[in-house]
Amino acid sequence: MTLDSRTESSTAGSTQRSIPSTLPPPYTSTGRVGSLRAQADSFTTTAQILVGSKSTPFQIHTALLTNQSPYFRACLTGPFLEATQQSITLADVSVELFELLVTWLYQAALNPVPFKDGKPAYYTLLNLWILADRLCFEGLRNYIVDLMSDLADSTNSVLTPSDTRILYDQIREDAKIRELVLDLFAFKKTDKLLDTHQDRWHAGFLRDLVVRLKKPCEQAMQRHQLSMWCPSHWHTTRACDNCRVILPPRYGAVGCDICACAFCVPCVEEGVGIASWEDGRPQSIPLGGLKGGPSFFRLAVSASGASASEEPMYMDGEKIARLRRRGAGRKMESCKPWRGSRCKVYHEHRETEACGDVFMGR
Repeated sequence: MTLDSRTESSTAGSTQRSIPSTLPPPYTSTGRVGSLRAQADSFTTTAQILVGSKSTPFQIHTALLTNQSPYFRACLTGPFLEATQQSITLADVSVELFELLVTWLYQAALNPVPFKDGKPAYYTLLNLWILADRLCFEGLRNYIVDLMSDLADSTNSVLTPSDTRILYDQIREDAKIRELVLDLFAFKKTDKLLDTHQDRWHAGFLRDLVVRLKKPCEQAMQRHQLSMWCPSHWHTTRACDNCRVILPPRYGAVGCDICACAFCVPCVEEGVGIASWEDGRPQSIPLGGLKGGPSFFRLAVSASGASASEEPMYMDGEKIARLRRRGAGRKMESCKPWRGSRCKVYHEHRETEACGDVFMGR
């Protein structure tokens, strides 16, 4: 399957709430690479990029540069001396950062991912984002957003105070990566980190984080995989996670198929909610099967990981025992925006092909 056909499949599936099996992994398109195969001279012409104070030379295929960056497209194909000489000098660019850019350019990934002392080197990714923004590599910017989202989940980490100073002092105000970092702090349990870290956080970052926590935002609802839900009796009813109105039995409502949060119809129609993080309260496991829509089995997990209590519901004892065994020792997590409509919230697609508003799930 070619990249173009995969893109068409992605566009066709953009209205669905889950990823069809025919779609590629939900990451940013790296740009116009699909046309390279049809050009005979794509990998026969190279340009020389002189990087750093010592003019370290990089020989890079011209087609890769011009297909990924309008900056290099103008320099190497326009009426400039650089186009004639096929040479560009970037004297104030770090050689180490440019090597990472070249790695992504040829591999569409960073391998290995920058780490320091066993933790993600977010400051390196932020500086790489700055370089990509300067040289107009939109695909790399979106890839860094994806990578930071995945690292935050896989390592349960967020940025440090010094990272926030890079974010707010060196990155433009309208950059979508700011939205991602604010959401990482707003939707993850970071209150202890903010309170106890020995370094000082950037004042602008703290201001925007307070606004994010207090002001309803769209990603608070976009993070959920919603479907219609109707509680069958009072034992299975819930309160709306936004306005806290009790949803009575046999009253039409909406529930998340992943985290089992419930919402009244007016709150869903508004499309916004308050940011909240996983605060250690018992989480809910969504179950289907009862007439009138799915009901919810509430599983409270003690500190030791054993099942503590569950709300009564009309299910046979064998099924409840099976759910108890499956849930023991398992901590349910809340939905996160960067696991949901990531492209719509955090990506920029002026040069690269849009991923489409596809729910990425967990």
